Amino acid sequence: MRIAMKRFQPLLIVLLLVGLLPAAGCQPSTSLLKPKPGAAQMAAGGQAESVDYSCSYFYFLWGRHAELALNHQEALEAYEKALICDPQADYIARKIPVLLLRMGRGKEAVAWLKRYLVENPREAGSRMLLAKILIRRGRYDEAAEQYRIVHKQHPREDAALLLLSELYLNRNKPVAARKALQEILAGNGRSYPAHVLLARLCLGLKQYDDALAEYDKALKINWSEDLLLEISNVYLLEKHYGDAIATYRKILEKDPKNEKARIALVNVYLLQHKDHAALAELNRLRAITLHPEQVDLTIARLYARLKEYDKSIRILRDSLQRNNMPQARYLLALLYFQTKRYDRALVELKLIGRDSAEYKNAVFLQVRILREQKKPEQALEVLEQAISREGGKGRSPDMFVLLARLYQVQGRKDLGRQAFDRGLALYPDDDKLLYAYGLFLDNIGEPDKALSVMQRVIKRQPRQAEALNYVGYSWADRRIHLDQALGYIKRAVDLRPENGYIRDSLGWVYYRLGRNREALEALELAVKLSPNDATIYTHLGDVLLKLGRTKDALAAYRKAVSLLKKGDKRRKSLLKKVNLLEKQEHP
Repeated sequence: MRIAMKRFQPLLIVLLLVGLLPAAGCQPSTSLLKPKPGAAQMAAGGQAESVDYSCSYFYFLWGRHAELALNHQEALEAYEKALICDPQADYIARKIPVLLLRMGRGKEAVAWLKRYLVENPREAGSRMLLAKILIRRGRYDEAAEQYRIVHKQHPREDAALLLLSELYLNRNKPVAARKALQEILAGNGRSYPAHVLLARLCLGLKQYDDALAEYDKALKINWSEDLLLEISNVYLLEKHYGDAIATYRKILEKDPKNEKARIALVNVYLLQHKDHAALAELNRLRAITLHPEQVDLTIARLYARLKEYDKSIRILRDSLQRNNMPQARYLLALLYFQTKRYDRALVELKLIGRDSAEYKNAVFLQVRILREQKKPEQALEVLEQAISREGGKGRSPDMFVLLARLYQVQGRKDLGRQAFDRGLALYPDDDKLLYAYGLFLDNIGEPDKALSVMQRVIKRQPRQAEALNYVGYSWADRRIHLDQALGYIKRAVDLRPENGYIRDSLGWVYYRLGRNREALEALELAVKLSPNDATIYTHLGDVLLKLGRTKDALAAYRKAVSLLKKGDKRRKSLLKKVNLLEKQEHP
């Protein structure tokens, strides 16, 4: 019995409230409930009968109580019953599409609003809601039409046109957006939002003078610090740093504690390499901010940029006594590393916890320092500890790549392979890790296995340009699958058009196909993009030689020789080729 009473307690409260309504004067006002000609019959398909205000308000209160309790289905049913009692109650009708949206029934909300607007075509609020829902559902043209209808019905109201212009701006239709905004300003030249939106439109089109003119008009209507910050951004885009500084100063005159303006001022000074002016502003900012530790970090970075390492270190140490900031600790370790105080750097790095965003970089820096100190086993130990921690907190795929690399350097290829096996078991879907494994196999002299791994990468990620390049170049080098190799490398070029090494692969596969003119074009672009690569110059020499341009080929080979170190095996074979060509040129 207690359970039943508990369930119906809200209902009893509602009944009591309804009973008190006439006495308390709470009956809905006639302005809300006055019937309209041709109003919608929204009540379960029934016809309008005599209006029962008490019944309507009873179900409205029930629905409202359920809505506040997040019982949306119960609220929806109650509001629908309220409309049966009073089909003209707009304040109830507006609730239904909102509830449908909350329940994830957007399609039904659209249909409901459309039916409602057939009977109530001048209901601007419902039409604006319909437009908003249509935008969410990607039906932008239909939404725009709803805004146009509202404006046509209420030409003195700007809201619909403003929303229409924003819609056009977001859809990258600046001409239509400008037309809507100019229509607003033609009727109301003091529309602040219209001037601001028009300024932003001009800014997006890089019409900076027009943008500044519109911002100025908006500023005269309503002075705003945020608007001045937008204006200063225009000056920055034009590199009018003096005007930007003057604008920030205006803000700070009225509000000396405006952190946004102070930070922006610091950035302008940094852009101009006026580091000491930036430091002065940072010290002023430190005096007013709620987060002085963040300012300390910026000041320390600035001193580090000026190579005043001791000042930077002192600031960071003082700051860390007050706040344990991993960012500050990592920077301090970097500065110790920079000044070759390796042991101090290691102490700081070990204090950075696994929860920190800096943890991975801290591990990598420890490894680098230990390698500098000729302590490879300790470097391996640091990585192994980071990787094997129970729960995997702080672990990343990059750690396995570095671990394998360390084993490879020591000539322990099997342990390197095991590192990748462990990593891929934990991160089976990581394409970058799989690609790194392919490179590792190539580096340890297992090209067939490397090629197989790279093909797996391409199967999983067809837009992986480096893997496409690897497979295409490998096939070209082996003189197999040349047409498919060309297709792979062309795809890689489309993905990385500014990559000189991929352009080199394109030239090389053309060369293998005997298409030497196309090969020459690709390789000439490759040497422009990567002018310090001996392999590209060697390939260029081979193509030039095929085309009978011996003198140019000789120059390319000589350039390749100059880029190789004396101990490089390729240098010896290239020198033989150069000597042979020189003899042919000068018998």
